[in-house]
Amino acid sequence: MKGQKLIYLLLISFLSGCASGYKITYNTEPRGASIICNGINKGYSPVRLNYSPDENSKRSGAFTTVPCTAVWSSGARKDFDNRWDLNKFPDGVMRTLQRPNTEGYSQDAGFALQLRQTEAAESAAAAARKSAREAQRQNNKTTTCYTNYGVTTCY
Repeated sequence: MKGQKLIYLLLISFLSGCASGYKITYNTEPRGASIICNGINKGYSPVRLNYSPDENSKRSGAFTTVPCTAVWSSGARKDFDNRWDLNKFPDGVMRTLQRPNTEGYSQDAGFALQLRQTEAAESAAAAARKSAREAQRQNNKTTTCYTNYGVTTCY
């Protein structure tokens, strides 16, 4: 039992540590561009990444990250800045890039719409699963019944 508590405490400490740091949200308009940072695909925008500025960066008030690029489904590309003002945005920042004015906008807008529909369907499915778990939890409640003078009451 004592070992389990220690494991839970370590797990909570680890998970809470993952959420700390300097948060940068890479967003695009239209949404759904692949966010490529230092050659690694981080997912479709918006993407939130956590960074840990070193002590020199904190003192100077400026932080430099690896280069990140937005790549839309049409092949349009645009680079994000990779220098961040820690004094102006001490808790993190969201940067939104507008898609360059090149061919393929309708393809990118269609892909963004498709992603939103998929996200909405996934959200609805998650809500349905949560509701089903809650109903199951309530159905598994301990029920106590008693009978008085021929009348049974349960709670």
